[in-house]
Amino acid sequence: MTVAVLSEETLRRKKMIILFCGVIMYFFTNMSKVLIPGTIFNELLKAGLDVKSISALGAVYMYSYAASQLLAGIFADRYGGVRILLLGGSMFTAGTIGFPFAEHLWLMYFFRFLTGFGAGTVFLGVAKLLADLFSARFALAMGIILVLGYIGPTAGTMIVFLIRAVGWQWAMAIPGLIAVGALLAVVVVMKGTIIPATGGQNLHPLFTIVKKGRMWLLWLTSSVVFGAYYVLLAQIGQKSISDFGRISPEKAATCIMIMTIMVALNNMGVNGLVKLCGNRRKIAAAGGICCTLAGGILGWYAFSHGMGLPWVLGAFFLIAVPAGFFPLYSVIAKELAPAEYTGLSVALINFMAFVFIALFQNISGRILQNFTAVNGVFPPEAYAGIFLFIAIAAVPAVLSSFFVPETGR
Repeated sequence: MTVAVLSEETLRRKKMIILFCGVIMYFFTNMSKVLIPGTIFNELLKAGLDVKSISALGAVYMYSYAASQLLAGIFADRYGGVRILLLGGSMFTAGTIGFPFAEHLWLMYFFRFLTGFGAGTVFLGVAKLLADLFSARFALAMGIILVLGYIGPTAGTMIVFLIRAVGWQWAMAIPGLIAVGALLAVVVVMKGTIIPATGGQNLHPLFTIVKKGRMWLLWLTSSVVFGAYYVLLAQIGQKSISDFGRISPEKAATCIMIMTIMVALNNMGVNGLVKLCGNRRKIAAAGGICCTLAGGILGWYAFSHGMGLPWVLGAFFLIAVPAGFFPLYSVIAKELAPAEYTGLSVALINFMAFVFIALFQNISGRILQNFTAVNGVFPPEAYAGIFLFIAIAAVPAVLSSFFVPETGR
């Protein structure tokens, strides 16, 4: 392949434009995590889908996102950020636009798979471009991008207003249509920015990290945190508040929006928490999963004993607190892995998190399936069962957090 020769200044300017377009796509990929089934749960029920199928639509996305972190993470260095971004953007836009107009359940699953795999690949493309453009300030640049990305779920919770205006199908497709514009802009300016593929990549780094037992302890600790949080964010959070508190979807969406803002702020504030702990990261990580356990217990008690909505929101708050600790888990993973495998160690944290997110959504869907919705409203016992599951799942994660090595310096 012949690569156009560009001056260093021109190449950097083009890559900055591509990065900007990638960040736009990254925003909408983060939004896509919470749109389905969370914001359209009732609409999908009215369309004739059962609870298990609706939950599976969310789980398929999460499994494919996890797969993208593993596969694209291994090969990102070989093919470069621009190629990875093009691949991810193409898959994401095709899946996002195709899903709402699919007429068969298996076709809906296929489009959700495309959306999830594309979303994860877009993230890795952006990360690779950041590493190329801001190698000396990568941590700071990534932190800023992560905060911007977290605005996506916040905006996604508010899409209920767009659903009322244009219907759920167009409301689900519009983010993909906007992302197409960003993707086309990348195509226009990419000439000369695509590097030749480097030598083959093997799986030795992956096997090296997987063999480390202490990494498995960290994966269990962090993955349960994100699995529990995304059950609320992307699956039952908005509907459970609306069903239990008898409030409108708009008010319920506002509660979830506030939760996502808190998580975004925690991504910046977790460093301060670590300093309060005397730079002992293990204490912060253990405290985070203990919050998840406490939230599961409180949520179970609040739903099963008819407590007020503030108690339920308190459970949501406890589960959401450690969901903003991703930078903390990433630093621990980086320091537990060999220095030359930093990127892969962080990608594997993301991979395991989304495996658990998908697994938690599958299990939560099966729990809901055992209850009958009357006029589209599930009984409190259904949601109590999901929070009890979260509490039980958090117990081994709490125990594993006690054995994660301290990496504070």
